[in-house]
Amino acid sequence: MKKIIGLSALVSIMFVSGCSTTNSIPYKASTANVITIQQAIADSGEKITLGDIKPAAGVDESPMCRLMGPVKVAPGKTLSQYIKDAFQEELFLAQVYDVNSKNVISAEVTEIKFSSISPASWKIGMRVSSNNSNSYEVSTDYRFDTSWDAYSACQNVADAFGPAVQNLLKQVVSDPKFKTLTK
Repeated sequence: MKKIIGLSALVSIMFVSGCSTTNSIPYKASTANVITIQQAIADSGEKITLGDIKPAAGVDESPMCRLMGPVKVAPGKTLSQYIKDAFQEELFLAQVYDVNSKNVISAEVTEIKFSSISPASWKIGMRVSSNNSNSYEVSTDYRFDTSWDAYSACQNVADAFGPAVQNLLKQVVSDPKFKTLTK
C-alpha cells in the first residue's frame, strides 16, 4: 500500500512540475496594412525586400509564462522570425515584395514582452531602417483578455501575438517615414 501511495505521489509531482509550451494560431495578414502599403508604395512602382529582423541586445525571445514554459508563437520560429514572416506576407500581398529589390528594409526588435495578468498585453518595439533612409521607431501596446488559470492565460498570450504583430506592422506602414524607406 505504501508503494502505491509513494508511486502515486511521484507521478503527481512529475505531472505538476512538467512544462507546457503554448503555440499561437498562424499569422493572418491585415487587409488594412496591405492597403496602406499599396497606397504608400505601390503607386511609385518601387519594390521592397526584407533584410534581417533581429532582436536588440538583451531582448528575450523565449519568454516564460507563469512557470508553464516558454511561449512559442510558431513551431520552430523565434519571435523576430515570426515578425519578419508576417511583414513579408503583407508586402507580398500588397504586391511590392521582390526578393531581388535594391530597397532592403531591416529592423531591430527593441522590446518584446508581455503580461498575462490583467491588464494583459504584448509590448513590442522596433527600429525600422533601409539602405536608403534613416531609421525610425515604432511600438505597440496590444491589450487582450486573460484568464485566471495559467494554461488558459498563457494560451491567450500566444494567441494574441499575431494581432499584436498586425498592430506593430500597422505602426510601421502608417508612419509617414515608411515611404522614405524606398527612396
